[in-house]
Amino acid sequence: MSVSIYPLPEQQPSVWQPASVVEAMQMKQQWGDHAVLVAGGTWLRTRWENAMAPLPQHLISLGRIPTLTGLSVDPNGLIHIGPALCLADLINNELIRNRCKLLVQACSEIAAPSVRNLASIGGNVMTRTGDLLPALLVMDAQVRSSDGTVERVLPICEWLASPVSKDYELLTGLMVPSTELVEQEYGYRYKFYLKVGRREAFTPSVVTVAGQVSLDAESKIRTIALAAGGGNAVPARFEELEASIIGQRLSKKLLQTLHAGVAAGFKAVADDYAGIPYRKRTAANLIVSELYKAWRKGGAADALES
Repeated sequence: MSVSIYPLPEQQPSVWQPASVVEAMQMKQQWGDHAVLVAGGTWLRTRWENAMAPLPQHLISLGRIPTLTGLSVDPNGLIHIGPALCLADLINNELIRNRCKLLVQACSEIAAPSVRNLASIGGNVMTRTGDLLPALLVMDAQVRSSDGTVERVLPICEWLASPVSKDYELLTGLMVPSTELVEQEYGYRYKFYLKVGRREAFTPSVVTVAGQVSLDAESKIRTIALAAGGGNAVPARFEELEASIIGQRLSKKLLQTLHAGVAAGFKAVADDYAGIPYRKRTAANLIVSELYKAWRKGGAADALES
């Protein structure tokens, strides 16, 4: 397999530390493709080391912008997460551990501890293929971004489905509903996050899935959210499939229908390690196995949270 070879620059990149989003975007707009916005830099480093992208002339560090490293809860119960926070910060934060257990689990299964101490949640999201995305999708997360002048907020599913903006844009926040808020409205939800990889190392996953489901006393589906990603695939929800089974009783027959629907709907991408049929089948197997557990437990509050 041939790869592009980028010559090493004659000198190391200049590192800049803006104090605000506006200042960071002014720098980016001034230098364009010769500059890269960076928080943890772990994903970018692998691209540079593997000759997948040229080392830029300028690195614009986001670590000293206070608004990008904050963590708070608004009056509506939404948790606001600064995109420059590293994964270890989220894993160890009491608020996130208590109210966003699915996100904590997803963060815990990415790479090794040394990487999680550097890698930022915003960087994982901005790759558009990060392993946190399936969890964020089923949590109905929202993305806030800015071009330095105008800020916009989109559901993460819409943000992922939209074309990559040709204009320079910076992720300025992530908003996720807390578990308490969701369960007050919908009742207990069985949650799961599973990742299949070639090894537990800093390599892309083969398949990553996440889901949340709530059942009534008759095992009928009250709410359901399913997502899959992995490798170079852009993670996505199975929204049409979800809508088609609301109100139906979870059964072996319905699980078979779900298996076929996930396999058909997952837009997997092949690489040198796994083909599309394998990824589709694996995603379907993982999701259906977790829904089977929820069905056997009746969706009760003592169901295992995988």
